[in-house]
Amino acid sequence: MRISTTSSHIPSLKSVAIGATVALLSGIAIDSIAAAAPGAYDKQFLSKAADAGSTEIAASKVAQSKSSNGDVKKFADAMVTEHTKVADELKQLASSKQIEVSDQPGARHKVQIDKLSRLEGKQFDAEYAASIGVAAHRDVVKLFTDASQKASDPDIKAFASKNLPALQHHLEMANALHAALSK
Repeated sequence: MRISTTSSHIPSLKSVAIGATVALLSGIAIDSIAAAAPGAYDKQFLSKAADAGSTEIAASKVAQSKSSNGDVKKFADAMVTEHTKVADELKQLASSKQIEVSDQPGARHKVQIDKLSRLEGKQFDAEYAASIGVAAHRDVVKLFTDASQKASDPDIKAFASKNLPALQHHLEMANALHAALSK
């Protein structure tokens, strides 16, 4: 009995080499695409940062119109200006990474802003300073600190690192405002 060894049944060395090269290059291309796309942590950071920023802006606009305290108004003005600048930069960064972020506060923060907007006078000022000034900035400083260390995308990591000092300064300002209002 004779075994047939025609070239149609046994792949040539050349076709095996071409197939291996194509498979290798395909794997490299897929790996580079995966490396270029931000991971789940980075996407979550951008989403949370956008929510925090839009909450800060919306609540501070309420403070601009409701408060009669000059220090509260000054703090609110600074927060609207500075967080709007960061929000614009964040939107541009997210867009460059094909990630959609909202420019509106999330449902939980909308409830918080609604509750805040129903307060008046010193009660409003104290709650704004405590919840939007101190608590919200404490949370966002932690968010940006973590992202400056853990983000896998270098642009997102750089964005977090670049904006962290200003957010830390906002927290210091909020603590001083809260302390002044507590007297």
